[in-house]
Amino acid sequence: MSQLGELPIPFAAWEHVHANPFFAATDDPALIASLETYMDELRKEGDSIGARINVVARHVPVGLGEPIYDKLDAEIAYAMMGINAVKGVEIGAGFNSVTQKGSEHGDELTPEGFIGNNAGGILGGISSGQDITVSMAIKPTSSIRTPRNSIDQQGQASVVQTFGRHDPCVGIRATPIAEAMLALVLIDHALRNRAQCGDVQVITPKISGEIAS
Repeated sequence: MSQLGELPIPFAAWEHVHANPFFAATDDPALIASLETYMDELRKEGDSIGARINVVARHVPVGLGEPIYDKLDAEIAYAMMGINAVKGVEIGAGFNSVTQKGSEHGDELTPEGFIGNNAGGILGGISSGQDITVSMAIKPTSSIRTPRNSIDQQGQASVVQTFGRHDPCVGIRATPIAEAMLALVLIDHALRNRAQCGDVQVITPKISGEIAS
């Protein structure tokens, strides 16, 4: 998790993700405490909030995907949008690319590897060997205790309130689901690639997937 509501969560290291209940890559106890307080306040208010989830796949083979119909980034976005409460998906720089110039966004290539990864590890629908980076926007759950206007079966004005168990943020639950979904898409493409290209000999030199210094 990289953001909870209006609270950004600075990245420290992946090793911290499973050391706190928010799946946050932070080792800041004060920040975790503030997130817990924020969730408790929302629970008491009977309200909810959204979240931003980042998921990364490393050491992905080069060549997974297709250039048109089954583009790897398109299938990843399709799968992620299939997760409950996901309302937006970004690959690589995503919407930040709107304000980038071509000279900034394009990932230059050197004999030592790419310089940058704005493409998120996918070029022309095919994996480049770099990290595949995906970011998702999770909406606030609509099942809240706060009264909300609606209509009944006769179309008459009504009010809806959800009592009992209340999740102030379903984005917390979405983190391991997103990890599993990305893994499923990649293994599916890996198997398809092996079936289609298992005997193909590649003569071009191998380029590192790491960011060149």
